[in-house]
Amino acid sequence: MFAIIEQWFGGLSADTALAVNCAINTLMGGVAGLYIRELYRRFGSEFSNRESFGNLFPILTSITILIIFVVKSSLALSLGLIGALSIVRFRTAIKNPEELIYLFFCIGVGVALGAELRLLTLLALGIISMFIVGRSFWSDASSTQNLVLTLSGDAKRFFSDSEPDVLDILEKQAGVLKVQRFDLEDGQVQFRATVVLADPAETKSVMSELAATLPGFRVSYVNLEHML
Repeated sequence: MFAIIEQWFGGLSADTALAVNCAINTLMGGVAGLYIRELYRRFGSEFSNRESFGNLFPILTSITILIIFVVKSSLALSLGLIGALSIVRFRTAIKNPEELIYLFFCIGVGVALGAELRLLTLLALGIISMFIVGRSFWSDASSTQNLVLTLSGDAKRFFSDSEPDVLDILEKQAGVLKVQRFDLEDGQVQFRATVVLADPAETKSVMSELAATLPGFRVSYVNLEHML
């Protein structure tokens, strides 16, 4: 198909052929950006802005293609682009390295299509997709939950001789834990510790068991792997 299009380009002027070729590659880049967005939505680990962030991928890929098409035809334009980009400041910091990887993925696809390396683009999309999907399945099979567990309640429950000790209950329900903070004020205790669960599915059951075993206590946790 590409050969037929290139033969058709032979009857067009150089500027028109370049514009049509750029339009075709930009369309391909937009489709590739939509595909990368679906990969990110399906296999990404970020929860806060996955939808809105992923919607930028087709736009970023298409803009990269346009820039490469423009600068590859002129050394002066490429030097001017470097000067223009030197004054650009991004106001939003990328906190998650995974987001930066997907941005580079889009930019890489844009650069390849801008250089008219269509076959290389398709091969790269397939190979990188295999790594993303494989990483997701491997992470699901071997991941653990790193939690910060916080308990707030009556101090007498921590020091009672007639009832089981709270630390013993925690170690029984949540396994090995490391105490981070212990505050005692006006008969109330706030206890904080890090807990590692081998199976992420255990989180709900452990929290339910703690709430049932420690009535009157406020039980909460924060997942360190997905802090916002």
